Amino acid sequence: MQKRAKWTVITLVLIIAALPMFLLFWLMDGDDFAAVDHGQSYGNSIYKNHQGGVYAAVPSNGYYRLDQADPASFQAFDTGAFDGRQAARDQRHVYCGNQVLPDLKPALARYLGNSYFSDGAATYFCSMHSVRNEELGMLDEFWQKILYRADAGPKPQTYLYPFVALPASARPYRPLLDSELATDDARVYYRGREMPQAQPASLRRLPAGRDGDVRPSDDFFADGRRVYFHEQLLPLSDDPALYTFMVGDLYRQPYLRDPRDGMVYVGAQPFDAAHAPYRLLNEQGRHVYHALFATKDGIYFYNTQTRQVERAGDDPFVSGAYIELSPYVYTDGRQTLFLRAQESWARSSRGSGGGLVSRSTLINRLEGAPDGNWKKLGAVYHGFGTVWQKGDTLYYLDELGPTQLVSNSIYQILDRGTADFLLRSQETRQITAADIRKLIRGGKLAVPQHEAVLEAKTRYRKVFSIF
Repeated sequence: MQKRAKWTVITLVLIIAALPMFLLFWLMDGDDFAAVDHGQSYGNSIYKNHQGGVYAAVPSNGYYRLDQADPASFQAFDTGAFDGRQAARDQRHVYCGNQVLPDLKPALARYLGNSYFSDGAATYFCSMHSVRNEELGMLDEFWQKILYRADAGPKPQTYLYPFVALPASARPYRPLLDSELATDDARVYYRGREMPQAQPASLRRLPAGRDGDVRPSDDFFADGRRVYFHEQLLPLSDDPALYTFMVGDLYRQPYLRDPRDGMVYVGAQPFDAAHAPYRLLNEQGRHVYHALFATKDGIYFYNTQTRQVERAGDDPFVSGAYIELSPYVYTDGRQTLFLRAQESWARSSRGSGGGLVSRSTLINRLEGAPDGNWKKLGAVYHGFGTVWQKGDTLYYLDELGPTQLVSNSIYQILDRGTADFLLRSQETRQITAADIRKLIRGGKLAVPQHEAVLEAKTRYRKVFSIF
């Protein structure tokens, strides 16, 4: 009896332990994505006809059935462009994704451009990008998923195409510039939200730089008097010298710098004016996880988790005599400093569940280098990097970065054959990023001795060790 009771308890424990996993798989298996995806497309839109029903593809959330749609009269807007494919109409409604745009008459509705739709009376901005539904809480989403899988409720709207109604206007709305702007020639709207006091006739996109390329900004605008981040008015006046930029792949960190006072803004958030002027250290972004700014008080960076501008430490470039060997390596003739991007990950065995813990951008000092000046021997094909000599030592200065699994911006070349292979690539054009990784794994390129002098760190989670 005791043995049978023991096995009964063990069986119950295993069943209870396995239930969450079964529930997870059950919830994840609720979308017939592949079947709908093979349905008939409505033009170049996000919509499909599958077994007589109309479905809308909402990125990150799969397909939603439009129960209120009329398949016989359903049609996409003929925009001739990617923008506008997120909306459609039938004889009853106009749709933004899988949602109905209220009060918009389908027979009169037309695509204006820049993601705006109007019937002459009502006008809407319907975003071409889906976003997470912030109004749906985690518990509500979980419960709705259970109901949906049990055929007892609709699919939860975890992601959606957001839309905004513009106020009624006696003048017709029209698209402005080639961004998400519209105007009635009196007011200007960005993604459906008014830009206060903006002048449509003089509004322009500010120049934006990224990795040496300059193009019109998607985030910052000016009208000759005022400056805006999206629809938000910034506390500075317009000037031809205003410059916006992003560093590398830090897409959610659009910066603006005002050369008149050296102030910097990340989005609509100003840096602390007490430390201005700010000078950007690293324009290229492949070996950094932060944009670093030098001031008279040290090095500062924007922490995306705390949403604050923080001090990383004293400025090691304070002498001002440094020259750039590569976008990430600098020397003043006496010492050499280089940038490095670094990640910290937790293992699930540490009791944290695993995942990204932090990202850092370090300024390191090269140690043990021989005396002598730096001499450039040549470039590696495809812009992978450059080869240099200092004394009798050879170095490879990388420009690929961690996204190509090359984690350091400077490597010591340990044999002449490797240097010849890198330099000869300009003639042979026979080199790939995999070749660089192979040289590192094979010990042909080695991380030189160095010391960290400064670290900018963003923490994403805390890790607790279990002893």
